[in-house]
Amino acid sequence: MFLRMVLLGVIALTFSACNRGEVADIQRNPEGGVDVSVKFTETEVNEIVTEALSRTENPLLRTPTIDLQNGTMIVRGEHERRDGSGTIRGSLSLTITVQNGALTATITQADIDGISLTDSSIQDLNARLAENFTQRANRENRQITFTSVFIRDTELEINFNAQRS
Repeated sequence: MFLRMVLLGVIALTFSACNRGEVADIQRNPEGGVDVSVKFTETEVNEIVTEALSRTENPLLRTPTIDLQNGTMIVRGEHERRDGSGTIRGSLSLTITVQNGALTATITQADIDGISLTDSSIQDLNARLAENFTQRANRENRQITFTSVFIRDTELEINFNAQRS
């Protein structure tokens, strides 16, 4: 029992020291591994989204700001028009969900002149966002299965089960 408590303590310190957000809870799962709950502040979510947006030549939004709302997040920023005629303000509505144990990012609304939800840049951004949130939650590249995501007006909570590699 003491060894398990020490192990859980080491896991908690490892998770919290790796720039992943606040590890809010770690519980041993009787079916195997540990269940972990990680919470990200609005500032941390903004860093993750900014990184995903910046990984293209012409990001959909520059200088993004995040507004977490219950069940969704709004990303606002500036968009450089594709025809080169200047910049405009724009926004994206985004959800993060779990499907088959993996994180999925879905842009549900795009309010950017000339961009529709079927645009390839939206689909690419969905994939990059899911990848960035997964990497931030799983810094040790463990075998994990995501179980739930909650977007609240003050935080993003990601829950997963981590198995021993």
